[in-house]
Amino acid sequence: MFDYSCSRRSFLGLAGGIAAFAGLGLAGCGGNPTAQGSASGSAAAGSSLSGTINCSGATSFQKLVEDAADNFMNDNPDVSIAISAGGSGQGLSDIAEGKAQIGRSDVFAETKLEADQCKNLVDNQVCVTGMGPIVNADVDIDDISTEQLAGIFTGEITDWSEVGGTAGTINVINREAGSGTRATFEDAVLQGKEVPSSFNPVAEVDSSGTVVEQVAATKGSISYVAFNYFDTNDKIKALSVDGVEATQENVESGDFNIWAYEHMYTRDDADEVTKAFIDYMMSDDVQGSLVSKEGFIPMTNMKVKKGVDGKVTAA
Repeated sequence: MFDYSCSRRSFLGLAGGIAAFAGLGLAGCGGNPTAQGSASGSAAAGSSLSGTINCSGATSFQKLVEDAADNFMNDNPDVSIAISAGGSGQGLSDIAEGKAQIGRSDVFAETKLEADQCKNLVDNQVCVTGMGPIVNADVDIDDISTEQLAGIFTGEITDWSEVGGTAGTINVINREAGSGTRATFEDAVLQGKEVPSSFNPVAEVDSSGTVVEQVAATKGSISYVAFNYFDTNDKIKALSVDGVEATQENVESGDFNIWAYEHMYTRDDADEVTKAFIDYMMSDDVQGSLVSKEGFIPMTNMKVKKGVDGKVTAA
């Protein structure tokens, strides 16, 4: 059973959810990314759209999708969009199993699903998110190397004095298994290095918001979140990595390497209302304003691109 944790703005009655599920078959993950559109959101208004969309998955860009859904539903009052959390693994599982029309993910579906589940999915890359390490505000370092981060998140480095700080236990707060944020961070930082079974972080949590709360409340703690969470609590601070500040500009140029696409996977036989909402996500209304407002990077700003294998090349 997947977790709905629906916000007030996106609540959908159980009967509507069941009706939406009945129309779905088993989904699979191939398909080409949706190109960025140029239509304004107002084009959707007056189009007599009606229907229900269930959208589950990654929490890292949930608020962006919620805000876009609010605007879309204002223009299309006969459309209901229910948005739930659960992490990237949940979103991909839901779209593959026919439990949702849209599955949000921080990672490529091919890294989580079996090949036969990926046959009929379309990868709509709606924006880019930069991610970086955060620490409790009492930690007295401002920069850390990728190698040091790998040591911390594999349990090899356990004291802040080993990375240039004042002596004290490093308390690692990790995301739960299946989190796309965790997968992105580990791909960029561990670079294939195995995490030993003996490594035990002080906590594994299920959302980016909880990460911030835990790091703010835990002395000597470290974790990682998307850039848009950096300024949400004055008891945390972001670290630069290898001397490169964790900023949008450094992600766009390829100088900062911890980043991911935000994917909204759909079926290749998606219904009209689902396609219309994806088109709206790629419209100027969202890409030209809302994406940046929410702390993400529009697709057209990127000077580099990343493949499913993690290889970064010029765009």
